[in-house]
Amino acid sequence: MNAVNWFEIPALDLERAFAFYSAVLHGNVRKGTFGNGELILFNVPFNTGEAVGGSVVVRPDLKPTTDGGIIYLNAFGKLADAVGEVENAGGKVLAPEINLGKFGFAAIVIDSEGNKIGLLSQQA
Repeated sequence: MNAVNWFEIPALDLERAFAFYSAVLHGNVRKGTFGNGELILFNVPFNTGEAVGGSVVVRPDLKPTTDGGIIYLNAFGKLADAVGEVENAGGKVLAPEINLGKFGFAAIVIDSEGNKIGLLSQQA
């Protein structure tokens, strides 16, 4: 069991958010639909229970924020490569590299929608 089993990151503009996450996570996102709405899904095997799934969504009850907890996303490769794409993709880097010892490396960024998120990798 995982402590987290699904997460949603709010967006104001789904196309802009798709461009951001596609660039920063090296294409490891895809567009999808659920009900009547479009969303962005992360390319992890959440349907089989092997990974925690999540999405980026535009919903009237969710607003992007830099307050509250931080969701850490897999950087899908070297952390420096992902961080290097953040500003070009419309985001802002707050902490480019945090050494977590045996847990790898993390960065804190603001995405294109105004959310504070973390990026996590075993490779600096």
